[in-house]
Amino acid sequence: MAEFSESENAEFQIKEARSRCLEKLKEARVRMSRQRMELIDLLFSGSYSCVKELYYEAREKNPDMGISTVYRFLNVLENLGIISGGHGFDVSACRKCQFRLGSVRDSSGAEVTDCDIDLPELLRLGLVVKGLIKSDEKIDVTTIDDSVHISVKK
Repeated sequence: MAEFSESENAEFQIKEARSRCLEKLKEARVRMSRQRMELIDLLFSGSYSCVKELYYEAREKNPDMGISTVYRFLNVLENLGIISGGHGFDVSACRKCQFRLGSVRDSSGAEVTDCDIDLPELLRLGLVVKGLIKSDEKIDVTTIDDSVHISVKK
């Protein structure tokens, strides 16, 4: 009997899990669009710590991919028991995915890319400058689908 290397075994397990996932989706009669197949391929090709990270990877391959499509499909996978819940996204908890609500630009309009921007702190300072919160107040920033939610901590 031939022995498999650790990487060959891991690759086999991923392919097997992908096949089982597709079979469950077929049994549930879930329509598999091109975008959903792209998401399946991404899910089984990497590890993602948050929805936004998966979304940005998907957007690189398909610029027409919407964040709502990603969330809805993950909900389908969760409801079928293919993935476990808790795929919400907390800005302060996920720094490695390079979360971007938009871009930061300098006075000439060029995008600033080579800096370490703490997005929640940047938003908090903007709220202070606009007089919407006091300088000693803290905020929580979370996203749900395409909406940004900012709450003031007391």
